[in-house]
Amino acid sequence: MGMSTENLDEMQALLKKARQKDLAFGLCLGKKPEDNVFFLDLKKSGEVMMRKAKAEGETGKVTYGTVGVKGKIATLMVEGNMLPGLAKNMKMFMTKSGIKMKVVITDPNGQVLESEGDEDEDDNEAATDANSADENTDDIQNRDASADDGNDGSNDDNDPAAGQWGQVAAALAPLAAKFEGSSDPRAAQIVKVWAGAEAAAGNGDYKSAMGVAAKLKPLLVAGPAEGNEAKTPGDTNSDGNTPDADSPDRKKWEAVQSPLEVLYTKALGNNPANRSKLEAAWGMASEKAEAGDYTAALAIAAKLKPHLEEAAAAAASGQQDEVPKDVVPFQKSRVLWVNTRRKMLTEIEKLEQAIIDVCANDPELAPVADEARGLNKRLQVFDGELEDLLDQITNTPEGPDRTKLKGDANAKIREFQAALQDDFFKDVDADNGFVNVAVTATATQSLQAIANVLAR
Repeated sequence: MGMSTENLDEMQALLKKARQKDLAFGLCLGKKPEDNVFFLDLKKSGEVMMRKAKAEGETGKVTYGTVGVKGKIATLMVEGNMLPGLAKNMKMFMTKSGIKMKVVITDPNGQVLESEGDEDEDDNEAATDANSADENTDDIQNRDASADDGNDGSNDDNDPAAGQWGQVAAALAPLAAKFEGSSDPRAAQIVKVWAGAEAAAGNGDYKSAMGVAAKLKPLLVAGPAEGNEAKTPGDTNSDGNTPDADSPDRKKWEAVQSPLEVLYTKALGNNPANRSKLEAAWGMASEKAEAGDYTAALAIAAKLKPHLEEAAAAAASGQQDEVPKDVVPFQKSRVLWVNTRRKMLTEIEKLEQAIIDVCANDPELAPVADEARGLNKRLQVFDGELEDLLDQITNTPEGPDRTKLKGDANAKIREFQAALQDDFFKDVDADNGFVNVAVTATATQSLQAIANVLAR
């Protein structure tokens, strides 16, 4: 695949402009360096360019940042994923594209991570880029003078870094605030690190502040772990009510959830005739609670409980055929897989919406939005066969028949685990370029838990 001749020409023209100021870049590595897709832009963010590059690239290996050119050295400051071997890869890409440059990779703090190119390129920098040096002399002198007289720049209203930090802080500070009071186990550390970034910026150390912000951004955008986000005034649930992390309804739900789940598992272990209705009601209650709508979850639970009690008591009273012994772990596994499939679909839909929100109104990225609307098809491989096998195990006595069913279930688990090795599922959770989700992680954990039950 790679880049078209038109895009390569545009890239070379923009690299010349990168001699005057750093430009945002988005990169998607190809299966070979010459097939990389490397897009630059004067105005759009690196993240936007990364998404555009990914749309035209052939792998899920993507990153973004800024690029500046001085002499024969192209310095890529990486704000996204730190792809190993990037300097060598980009050096080969540049060479194949007819561009002779040394490539240096730095992190947001300016620390050099990788370097690839001839050593004499550094020595020839001044001679080969005299014009660029002249254009930047005043700026360099101003920065040096500020450093010499101890001025930290915090009162310099003309400092472009201050303006850049202002934009970043305006976007991320509200996201950081959501972690305050959250029960997310990472909350205290994230709040502390963000406060450190703000303190650095307050002292004029915008470089350090931006470096911290770049590293925190994926966590802040993803938000507190689902169900643990502290609600702020004005947030509403599906009923239009304002949920509170410490609300009485949440505490009531937490008090009834575990015993109700035990009752649910016991009731379904008896394979009641109304099982599908019980499953649907339990699933709806769980979804409402996950969304923070504890009032609705409690209302559903109150209506569900007597039906669960009736189903659980039916076998004990002889009104229902006796179920095989030791089936509870298998029924729990079945319930786990049902909930896992539901969770995976919810997470995929979250990713779909994030892509559409970013790309739908951009003519260049509109095809990406169209493609995103079919992402849920990726989950078709995770069908309901494992669920059915676990159900059959539940209703089969110990013996050769159950052993065979357990073997079939294990084979299905291996099939699903193999599907998770696809490039899409390797990248979808944290490397999709839009929002952190838990598709692969959810499936991986559940499949391993079910395999452990089957191994007993």
